[in-house]
Amino acid sequence: MTPIQTNGEQPPGSRPNLTALILCGGRGERLRPWSDAVPKSLLPVKGKPLLAYLLDHLAGTGIRDFVLCTGYKAALFEEFASRFPGASGRLRCCDSGQVSITERLVRARAHVAGRALVCYGDTLADVDLPELIAAHERLGVEATLTVYPYRSPFGLVRFDEAGRVTAFAEKPSLPYWINIGFLLLETAALQRLDANLAFSDYLAQLARHRRLGVHPHRGRHWTANTEAEFLDLASHLEPIHSPRESYAMERS
Repeated sequence: MTPIQTNGEQPPGSRPNLTALILCGGRGERLRPWSDAVPKSLLPVKGKPLLAYLLDHLAGTGIRDFVLCTGYKAALFEEFASRFPGASGRLRCCDSGQVSITERLVRARAHVAGRALVCYGDTLADVDLPELIAAHERLGVEATLTVYPYRSPFGLVRFDEAGRVTAFAEKPSLPYWINIGFLLLETAALQRLDANLAFSDYLAQLARHRRLGVHPHRGRHWTANTEAEFLDLASHLEPIHSPRESYAMERS
């Protein structure tokens, strides 16, 4: 476990009973050849690993305990954790090898005391954590999933019965929602994780028993599954000037 500039005291606004579990063990096949050498969540964006942006955001919400759920090229995450300056708290890695998401979370739950927030290591969003927690408690459920409006990857055309075009909509939001992670889990939901279930089946099981709620997020959101998505994400992030940029600089 790597301590992150901690002085033994919980800073104001900290959340000592909430641990962030960050899923970053996949191979990132759709980002090859970039991901052949470096896992996609460690790829540099303007001199800073993508994962560092997520950790910065979560630390800014008061989270002080982080578990990187690793697999592919796990040693690089150990190296990252040993160098990452971060905010006051603890950062550790849990290497489960090449396994499913649910098995990765089952292996990591031993490091959780209280609630967990499950995040994807390749997804950034300015989710308001106090709002998420408030929604979760208001719903009275074991788990709350953050969702985001689905945006069509294509421009849409509207036309009338006579065949005349009436309007164009360039990549509009559609009346559907996508899972972007930021999944808040109570201890009971963590214990229901089954390594033999696919993650989607685990969520469906929670939903079937009315144990799963949603928190709609309408702020900023980016993911980095493909080269196009990665470059789009990079175009929206500001250049950084902090000690963390030394990690990417030293590896280049």
